[in-house]
Amino acid sequence: MKHIIGLLFLIFILSCSTSSNKTAENTNSVYFKWITYCDTIDADFIMTFKYPDNLVAEGIENGRCVGEPIKTTDSSEDSDITNTMRWCIWMNDTTESESIDYLISSEKSIFKGHVTEKRDTININNSKAIRVTLHSTNKNSPYRQMIYLKKFSTLFEIINNYGADKDFETFYNSLTIDKTKKSLH
Repeated sequence: MKHIIGLLFLIFILSCSTSSNKTAENTNSVYFKWITYCDTIDADFIMTFKYPDNLVAEGIENGRCVGEPIKTTDSSEDSDITNTMRWCIWMNDTTESESIDYLISSEKSIFKGHVTEKRDTININNSKAIRVTLHSTNKNSPYRQMIYLKKFSTLFEIINNYGADKDFETFYNSLTIDKTKKSLH
């Protein structure tokens, strides 16, 4: 009988430690290993960031997006997008891009109902950035959090297309943007 009680206690302890791997935020996802994405952008700079290994990272036009993999079928349209674009980093030349206020206004236009905007300043890898969070009074309207960062003549617009979560914070805090070293050859 002692062995059975001991075995049940061990199973209880193991099940508790397994459930502690789940995140408490809105995602309710299991904790995943974070991997590093690295890309040289137009031979000007190298951008790296971390993302959970259950997601997919890819380059899409002038951006890099992370999201759940999209399963394609033969009957679906040809698409270059292979993930749900949960988090995206869009890059535009600062001389050609719209103003930050214009970009924020564009994001607000997708909401229905009254939209509240909260702005604050954050630091990403020793660079000052503006973080904007949009909420709507309409419960069916999407949530948005955008971060604007200017570096190396580029405006980076980092967007969270899903609800607030700690994983997005980990994602944008892992972002590094470093100048490439040009060879003298």
